[in-house]
Amino acid sequence: MIKIVNTEPGSKAASVGIRAGDMLLSINKSDVRDLLDYHFYQTGEVISLDYLRDGVKSTVKIQKDYDEDLGIELASMRPKACSNDCIFCFIKQNPPRMRKTIYFCDEDYRYSFLHGNYITLTDLSDVELKRIVKLRLSPLYISVHATDSAVRQQIFRFKKDDHLLEKLSFLSRNRIELHTQVVLIPGYNDGSILSQTIDDLYQFKNVKTLAIVPVGLTKHRTGLTQLQPVTAEQAKNLVHQLKSWNRRYRNSEGDPFVYLADEFFLLANKPLPSPKQYGMYNQIENGVGLTRQFLDNFKKQVPFLPKAVNESRRILVITGELAAPILERHLLPVLNSIDNLTVEICPIINNFYGDTVTVAGLLTGGDIIEQFPRSKHYDQVLLPPRCVNEDGILLDDLTPDDIQNALLRAVSVGNDSFVEILKNG
Repeated sequence: MIKIVNTEPGSKAASVGIRAGDMLLSINKSDVRDLLDYHFYQTGEVISLDYLRDGVKSTVKIQKDYDEDLGIELASMRPKACSNDCIFCFIKQNPPRMRKTIYFCDEDYRYSFLHGNYITLTDLSDVELKRIVKLRLSPLYISVHATDSAVRQQIFRFKKDDHLLEKLSFLSRNRIELHTQVVLIPGYNDGSILSQTIDDLYQFKNVKTLAIVPVGLTKHRTGLTQLQPVTAEQAKNLVHQLKSWNRRYRNSEGDPFVYLADEFFLLANKPLPSPKQYGMYNQIENGVGLTRQFLDNFKKQVPFLPKAVNESRRILVITGELAAPILERHLLPVLNSIDNLTVEICPIINNFYGDTVTVAGLLTGGDIIEQFPRSKHYDQVLLPPRCVNEDGILLDDLTPDDIQNALLRAVSVGNDSFVEILKNG
């Protein structure tokens, strides 16, 4: 049962009297618990819908086109919280007094399907596994970290085998596409453990990709397990190892099976792989191929950039320490060849989380304001597009407007199109 919050005017649901406040019970006698059930069971041309209004159950029959939506808006799903106690969990490394949502870690297969969130499967029940298959919730994104049971128990800090491989086998046999990740923790799941993890995952046909990402460590780790970050030398070794992995492991589409997060290449100061080495960019939201895609998109923009701008213009691009060198190398020579335009890169040290966190997406407004080069005039300041959430708020609850008011300069969130940026001013 789930609450109906709205019905679209003129929709099939509205035409039979369904309205906001009703409780949707079932469709064609199948219980509706959330948005996924609703979309799955409403297909078909003849629908029997049970609902509750003021404690009274009613049934209506609806005729519609096969894929036509009933026009019902349901209450938002409440995500399931993670019950793991991972030794590297970034959520536990946040400082106090941040907004409540920062401290919530979800472990919900529905959000994995809908939004690409990573889940661990550690406490996924047989009932939930069967529901995934029944509703065809594919693809899913799985945080594996290690397949060795003892290492998994050490990383996740649970006391018994969670039968991960059996769950992956069940999902793969039932044609659920899976994309997996390993958060690499030096001394825990690297070396032979990583090799075993790759071999174990590769046996499943419908496990399409494995992304390896470096562990993120902040300065707020008081009382937590002592961990070491990935070093530049370790990153170089992984980049070298990737060549042999690409020769040995290819998925059923013929694309590479193993991928490294961009951070490894930037940390190792090694060239990024070519576009074809990223396959379908299935792991781009995991930081795999994001830099390559950005640079390729910029290259495509070059013929459309103006030869000059009408008035003298100075732009400052804010970024993290990790991305700064590659932006300076690839963007500045092109942009600064445009007459009347000067573009500079400003890498910001992450004092909020500590200097081991170097990605642009985790910058805060406070650090940007504190480190801004006030001695220079800039007509426009561009923030990294991924440092704000869907509500336009940075991690420390500041907005671009707050930063603009503090700096007394025009501040906006950048995008990947410098043609658009220069056109709109």
